Amino acid sequence: MESKLNPQMRAALAKSQELAPTISYATIPLEDARRHYAQERAFWNEGGPELPHVENLTVSGPVGPVPIRIYHPEASGNHPALEFLHGGGFVVGSIETHDRIMRELARRSGCVVVGVDYALAPEQKFPVALEESLAVLRWMQESGKDYGIDTERLAVGGDSGGASLTMGVAVSLQPEPPAWLQGLLLYYGWFGLQDSRSSRLFGGTEDGLTKADRDFYRNSYLNSIDDLADLRLDVLRADLGRLPPARLIVSDLDPLLDDSTTLAALFKRVGVPCELTIHQGVLHGFLHYSRMVDTAQQALDEGATFLKKVLNQL
Repeated sequence: MESKLNPQMRAALAKSQELAPTISYATIPLEDARRHYAQERAFWNEGGPELPHVENLTVSGPVGPVPIRIYHPEASGNHPALEFLHGGGFVVGSIETHDRIMRELARRSGCVVVGVDYALAPEQKFPVALEESLAVLRWMQESGKDYGIDTERLAVGGDSGGASLTMGVAVSLQPEPPAWLQGLLLYYGWFGLQDSRSSRLFGGTEDGLTKADRDFYRNSYLNSIDDLADLRLDVLRADLGRLPPARLIVSDLDPLLDDSTTLAALFKRVGVPCELTIHQGVLHGFLHYSRMVDTAQQALDEGATFLKKVLNQL
């Protein structure tokens, strides 16, 4: 796989190795895994756009208060909003580890971005993170006008595990998704495949997605194997016909690639507007590396352009 990486991706991996040597989270204590992930992400969160106002709140959730962070692209006025659900395999990650991604999307799109610090597994298993994400989205629609949000123009998005949660939220709103849900922004998510060509070909220690790592994330998140039959996880079997337009942005060397190509094909089959971009020479998680990788900058612009379009800002 090394020979297929573009030079900037190789340089970013070398920098990450310098910041925090690569380890398998499946083999170390959970608190060490979360510390390691946060340590490596801290460098990539430096820099980026400064926003006029960022505020931290909590929203009532199914098992207690859910911390959120609201990124305002302008100092005043109501703006359409994106609920952003961070990746990390449902086990690691936070609004801190994805801070720059959310600032970038807010600045580039002109949308308010609401980051959700949902409860992690295994302390809270499926469907708690999903239910918390849904609770925050409903709060945005019901109370967001008091926080600079245009409550009739909302989208949901996320990366990796956050993209899976995004689709779980959308499916939870079936059979009649509300008109105010106007777009789904999906960066390299897992949407239910338990085996695929891409999962056999790709995934290594470089991107933390070996088969052992993927099994670790899923076993931590699920109560039992029976959860895999839930349509909020296996969204590829769900009724997708009434969902809003979707934008899928992925990499060609990702073990989860086939999840996105299959979802895009299903969207098109049922007539849901969908655009899929497969970036070459980068790995799963590349969105974090916008300090060094031009493809990450492009993917952020693609997401922002989609938000402008579906939220009627273009």
